[in-house]
Amino acid sequence: MSTTPDNPVEGGERQRQARLAQSDALTPAGAVRTNFQGGLEETFLEEETDEEYGKAVAARGYWEGIWLRLRKDKLAIAGGIFIIVLFIVAFGGAPLAERLLGHGPNDINPIPGPGGGITNDLLPVKPWTYVNHIMPDGTTQSQLYILGADGTTGRDEFLRLLFGAQVSLEVGIGATMIAMVLGLILGSIAGFFRGWIDTVISRVTEITMAFPYLLFVIALASTVGTRLNTVTFGFLSQGAFTLIVVFGIFSWFYSARVFRGITLSLREKEFVEAARMIGSSDMRIVRSHIFPHLVGPLIVFSTLNVAAFIVAEAGLSFLGLGIPLPTASWGNLLADAPNFYLTRPLLLLWPGLALVMTTLAFNLLGDGLRDAFDPRTQR
Repeated sequence: MSTTPDNPVEGGERQRQARLAQSDALTPAGAVRTNFQGGLEETFLEEETDEEYGKAVAARGYWEGIWLRLRKDKLAIAGGIFIIVLFIVAFGGAPLAERLLGHGPNDINPIPGPGGGITNDLLPVKPWTYVNHIMPDGTTQSQLYILGADGTTGRDEFLRLLFGAQVSLEVGIGATMIAMVLGLILGSIAGFFRGWIDTVISRVTEITMAFPYLLFVIALASTVGTRLNTVTFGFLSQGAFTLIVVFGIFSWFYSARVFRGITLSLREKEFVEAARMIGSSDMRIVRSHIFPHLVGPLIVFSTLNVAAFIVAEAGLSFLGLGIPLPTASWGNLLADAPNFYLTRPLLLLWPGLALVMTTLAFNLLGDGLRDAFDPRTQR
C-alpha cells in the first residue's frame, strides 16, 4: 500500500506550532510573548506587577528643585527659622511686651535707691528688678525690668533690645532694597547694551566704589541729619531713613558689577538670539529673558547684604553717628555697656549676642540659598 508524503508546507507549520507549544510551557506565568515581523524568534517581556512602576513620575519645577536642595542644608533652615522668629519678636512681640510691662523703651528712671532705675552706687539695676514708674495720672506703679536697666538713665534693657531689633531690620532691609534695585537695573543695562552705556555706568560704579561714605555720613549728620532723622513715613524709627538712604546709595556698586557679568553671558545665549530673530525689542528681551535669570543671584545677595547693613548700622550707632538717642539700637546699647563691663557685664552680652546671632542667621541662609540656586557650588 503506497503512502503519500506529507505536504512540506504543512510539515513546517506543524513544527512551528510544536515549538510554540514548547515555549508556552516554559514561559513564566504572567509573561507576554511578542513576535517580530512574523519570524520564528520569540521574545518574552515580563509584565510589571509593582504598583510603583505604574505611577506617573511628576516633573519637578524650578522652585521645587531649589526648595528640595535648600531643605537639605540644616544650617540654612535654622538661619531662616531664626530670622522668621526675629521678625515676629521685633514687630509683634515688642509692642506686646511694652503693653504688658506698662512702660516704653525710652521711659527713663534715673532715681537711685529702692524703686529707682539705678542703685545707690549709680549702677543700673540688675535683671528681674521691680522699678517704680510714675503713671500719667500721677500715681506710682511698680513695674518689672526683665533684663535690668541699660545705664544711668534707668531705661528697660529688655524693651530696648526688642525695639533695637526693629531698627536693625528696618535699616538692613530698606538699604538692601535700594542697593539691589539700583544694582539690578544699572548692571543689567550695562551688560546687555554694552558700548558707551556700559562705559558710562562702569565709570560711575568706580567713582561710587572710591567714595568714602563714612565721611559723607559724618557730614550729613552734622548738617541736615537732625532734619532727616525725623523722616519716618509713619512706620520707620527715628534716624533709620538717613542710614537707609546712605547705605543704599553707596552700596549698589558690588551687585551692579555681578549682574553686569551675568548679563554679558546671558546676552550671547541661544534663547536671546531666538528672541531677536522673532523681532523682540531690547527692553522686552531684558524684561522677559534677562531679569528672570537674575532672580537667584538677587535673592542670595539680598540676604548677605542685610547682614552687612545691620553690622554697619550698629557700628555707626556705636560711634554716635547712626541712630540718635533716645531711639533704641543695638549699637548705642553697646556704646553704653563698656562703662559697666566689670560691674554689669551682661549689658555687653545681650546686644552683642543679638547682633552676632542675627548676622550669622542671614549669612547661613545666604550661603544655603547660593548652593540651592547653583548646585555646582555645593561643598
